[in-house]
Amino acid sequence: MGEGPAPGERGVSLRAVAVGALFCLLIACGEPYGVLVVRGSPLAADFSTGAAVFLLFAFVLLVNPLVYLTTGSRLRRGEMATVYIMMAVAAAIPSWGFTMNLIPLLGGFFYYATPENEWAELIQSHLPGWLVPDSQQAVWELFEGAPRAQPIQWLSWVRPLLPWGLFILTLYFVTLCLLVMLRKQWLERERLLFPLAVLPQELCAQQAGAAWPPLLRNWLTWCGLAVPACINTVNALHSYHSVIPRLDLHTSVLLFRQSLDLNCTPRLEVIGLSYLLSLDVSFGIWLFALLALLATGVERLFGWSIGPIQPFSDPAPPTVAHVALGALFFLVASGFWHSRAHLRVVLRQAWRSDASVDDSDELLSYRTAVFGAAGGSAVCLMWLVLTGMNVATATVFLLSALAIFVGLARIISQTGLAYCRAAVCAPVFTVNALGTSLVGPAGLTSLGLNFAWSADVRTFVMASAATGMKLAEVTRLESRRLMAALVVAIVVALAGSAYAVIGLAHRYGGINLVGWQFTGLPSFAGDWIAQNMNNPLPTHLRHLGCTALGVLLMGLLTAVKSRVIGFPLHPIGMTLGLTHPIYQVWFSVFIAWAFKAVILKYGGARLYVRLRPLFLGVVLGAFGSAGLWLVIDAITGMSGNVFTLG
Repeated sequence: MGEGPAPGERGVSLRAVAVGALFCLLIACGEPYGVLVVRGSPLAADFSTGAAVFLLFAFVLLVNPLVYLTTGSRLRRGEMATVYIMMAVAAAIPSWGFTMNLIPLLGGFFYYATPENEWAELIQSHLPGWLVPDSQQAVWELFEGAPRAQPIQWLSWVRPLLPWGLFILTLYFVTLCLLVMLRKQWLERERLLFPLAVLPQELCAQQAGAAWPPLLRNWLTWCGLAVPACINTVNALHSYHSVIPRLDLHTSVLLFRQSLDLNCTPRLEVIGLSYLLSLDVSFGIWLFALLALLATGVERLFGWSIGPIQPFSDPAPPTVAHVALGALFFLVASGFWHSRAHLRVVLRQAWRSDASVDDSDELLSYRTAVFGAAGGSAVCLMWLVLTGMNVATATVFLLSALAIFVGLARIISQTGLAYCRAAVCAPVFTVNALGTSLVGPAGLTSLGLNFAWSADVRTFVMASAATGMKLAEVTRLESRRLMAALVVAIVVALAGSAYAVIGLAHRYGGINLVGWQFTGLPSFAGDWIAQNMNNPLPTHLRHLGCTALGVLLMGLLTAVKSRVIGFPLHPIGMTLGLTHPIYQVWFSVFIAWAFKAVILKYGGARLYVRLRPLFLGVVLGAFGSAGLWLVIDAITGMSGNVFTLG
C-alpha cells in the first residue's frame, strides 16, 4: 500500500521548486567543472540526463530517508518528480546542449584567427558586434586565463550573452509550445513508451512506513547495480594504482579489407534502458545501424562517394546520413498528419474557446501554445535575419532545426536511447539545400555561430521536457505550476552555466581545459565557414536526392508496418543514421534485444517483469558510479576517469 494523499502531494510545492533549483544550479556549475577541469564523465551531455539520475538516486537513497527517519516528513512522490523534471531539463543546457558550446565560439573566431586561415577577412567582418565580445583582452583572457587578482570583464560577456539568452529562451518556449500541442497525441493516443521516465518513476515511488522505494528494496536491483559499479570502480582505481588491472570492454571487428571498424563494445546503461523497449523498436534500431555500417563499408571498399563526410554526421558518408535525415523528416510529417484530428481541436480551441475541450493538464493553454509557437518562431526568424542570414536561409534553417527537434524528441520518447543525435545538422542541411551563393558569407558566418545549439544535437530541452511530461502524468502533477518550475530550471541553468564556464576559463585558461569546446569546436566551425566561402557550391542535388530516397523508404516501411500484423521491424531505426553515438551504442541495443527476446520466449511476460529491476539497477549502477567517481576525483585531484560517452 502506498502512502495516502496528502495536502500538496499532487502539487508542485515551493520546497520542491527550491530543492530543484538548487540541484539545477549544481548541475549547471558541476557539469562544466567535471568535464573541463576534472576531465571526468559527462553527465549532462546526452538525452540520458545522467546528472539528474545520479542526484535523484543520491537524494532517494540518502537524504530523503534520513530526513524521514529524523523528522517523520520527506519530499513526497510528486515533489520528487518535480525535482527530477527540473534537473532533467536543466541538464540539457550547460554542456553540449548550449552553454559550453556557445562561449568558446564567441571568442574562438578571434583567438584562432591566423594569416593562414584568413578568418579576419573571411569571418570577423561578418560577425555582428552585438553577438560577440567587444574586447580583445576579454577574448584572450578566456582562452589563456587571467591573473588571479584581475577581475573578469563581465560587461564584455554580458552584452553578447543577453541577446543570445533572449533568443535561446524564445526557442525553448517555441519547442515547449510544440510539445504542448503534441503531448496528448504522444501520451494518450499513441501511448509511446517513454523509457527514460521509467527509472525516475520507480525511484519516486513511496510506501507507508518504508524509507526506500520498492525498487531499492529489491535484491535484483542491487545485483544489477553491482555490475557496472564494480567495473567502473576497478577502472577508476587503476588510475590511482596502476598495479590494479584495467577491465577493458572495448571490442571491434575489422571488415571490408580493414576499411570499416565494427564497434561491438557493450555500454551497460544502454543495455539497461533498451531492455524496456518493445522488440520491434530495439530490432529496428540495431538492424538499421548495422545496415548503415555495411553500406558505409561497401562505399569505402569501392571508393564511391557523393562528397566528404558532413559535419557531425560521422562516421556515416553523406548518402547514409541524408537517407536517415529524409526518414526523420517523414517521421515528423507523418506524425503531424496522424495528429491532424487532435491538432484541429487544438487550433479550434486557440481560435475560439470551447468549453468541451479541457487543456488544464497541459503546461500551457492551447491558445498560448499555438500563438506562442507562431509568435516565438517569428521572433526567432527575425533574430536570425538580424544576425546576418537572409530570409530564405533563416526560414530553411529554423524550420529544419525545429523539425529535427520534434523528430528527435519523438524518437527519444519512443526509444529511450541514452545517446544519439541528428544524422545531418540543420546548418549543413541549409547549405546543402540552398547552396553557398544564396546563403552568402554573412549567412554562413551566422550559421557557424549557431552551431552552439543546432549542430551537435545530443540533448535539448524539448526531449527532456517530453520525458518529464510522462512522469508528470504518472505522478499527477499540476501542469501550470510545473511550467513555472521549468522556467526556473532553465533560467538557473543558463545563468549558472554561463558563470561557471567563463569563470573556469579565466581561472585555468580555456586552452588548458580538456574537451571539444575550447579547442575543437571553434576551429571546426571556422574552417567550415571558410571552406564554404572559398569553395562556393550550388544546391547539393545528390544530397537532396538521398534525402528524398529516405522519405520514400521510410514511407514504404511505415505502410508495411501499419498494414502487416506482427511485422517484427519498426522503421524508426532508419531515422538514426550512423552518427558517432549510434556507432557506439548499436551493439548494446542488440544485446538488450537478444536478452529480452529469450526472456519473453522462455519465461513470458511474468519473467520479463520480474527481471526489470535487474536492468534498472544496471542503469543506476552505471550513472551512479560515474557520478560518485566524478565527485571523488574532484576531491582528490585525479582526472581522466570517463565512464559515459564522451
